[in-house]
Amino acid sequence: MKNSSHNQINAYPTKSFFIDMLVKDIPLIDAIADLVDNSVDAALKLREDENLTGLKVDLCLNKETFSISDNCGGFTSEIARNYAFRFGRPEGAPDIPKSIGRFGVGMKRALFKLGNNIHISSKTSDSYFDVNIDINEWKNEPDVWSWEFDNLIEKTQEGEFGTTIIVKNIYPQVAEKFSQSTFIDTLIKEIRVSHEKVLEKGLVIVINGIQLAFTPSTLYVSDDIKPAYFKKELNGVDVEIIVGASQTGHPREAGWYIYCNGRLIVAANKTQLTGWGDGHALFHPNHAMFRGYVFFESNRSSLLPWNTTKNGVDEESEIFKAIRPLMIDMMKPVTNFLKKLKSNPYDGDDGTEGEEYETEKSLYDYVNDAQLLNISSINKNELPGRFKAPHVRVTRRTNTQKIQYNIPIEKVEKAKEVLQASSLKEVGEQTFEYFYRMECR
Repeated sequence: MKNSSHNQINAYPTKSFFIDMLVKDIPLIDAIADLVDNSVDAALKLREDENLTGLKVDLCLNKETFSISDNCGGFTSEIARNYAFRFGRPEGAPDIPKSIGRFGVGMKRALFKLGNNIHISSKTSDSYFDVNIDINEWKNEPDVWSWEFDNLIEKTQEGEFGTTIIVKNIYPQVAEKFSQSTFIDTLIKEIRVSHEKVLEKGLVIVINGIQLAFTPSTLYVSDDIKPAYFKKELNGVDVEIIVGASQTGHPREAGWYIYCNGRLIVAANKTQLTGWGDGHALFHPNHAMFRGYVFFESNRSSLLPWNTTKNGVDEESEIFKAIRPLMIDMMKPVTNFLKKLKSNPYDGDDGTEGEEYETEKSLYDYVNDAQLLNISSINKNELPGRFKAPHVRVTRRTNTQKIQYNIPIEKVEKAKEVLQASSLKEVGEQTFEYFYRMECR
């Protein structure tokens, strides 16, 4: 009988293969975004009231060094020892309610993508540690899948609590990207848009000295124009949808915006993913004012309909497939309104038009009279389930016209006496008739 070791077949992956597969399909910007996500999670865990004022995430990147540091509370040596450096999320890992770090690979994948020499330090009220990792040395030890702390203090700490990550010996292809201003500009835009909600709550994010600005999401609201609203809990996920019209901008800003636990994963979508051209007409420039916002929230981030890089929707997600038809239904009244606004804003609701009709207010007048409100400040309790558009009131034009003019009183009284008129109206009518009879016939 053969011994067990003789019967074993070695299926262990090489570290080089493991790392290459881990970072192969993630764009550089998404890798950096994963690190920002971790800081955002820490900030939300630290401030349960979600007032993030005073918290900051600072990124610096150039062709020699990448660093990200925050004062968002840090993570303990226990978390580092048992969970944070694991490849994947182990059973029993503590959940962060409504976190955006889902798969347990973000930090490692990002760091392996950036460079060879990595320094990580974190300070909490309970501990301080730092660790240095040389990827090349680690790869050359095939049986070693762990790292060691360089410094570890497990006792009460004082001062500011947070995490710092520094990567040196940047890989050449990454260094080339970091030296391009266009890459930095794109990174700033992506992080700003993705984390609009935490920026609104007061978190400061700085990239190469530039503080990211918060741009609110807005919709028109009035007594005559009201966005459509839906909210429901489905299988452990809270779903909220708000749809309406916003200020005229470039058509590229129009479309659907989808968030998972506050992080934007789809921006200004105008494809079949959200129903355009599949259940609804294709997008047209007439729809430039359309805005739809979908928020998926769950204490268990694994239930949310996002992909592994958090830059798109998992179209096979049951929760997304259940909500998509509702999105299509909710946007139709909005796009119908916008089409009418662009084609003929002076038409009545019954289709009446022409010189013999007139409107009290045009559709444009209703839009101009509405308030452009940040969606977070809109009273959702007052919103209908279906978009409310203005009712344009049309009246038939009369065949008479009022004439007004001012004349000195003594002349009016003289004319009134000669005409034997009892009112100013009679004076006006008789003088006009006299002129018309003498000059126009």
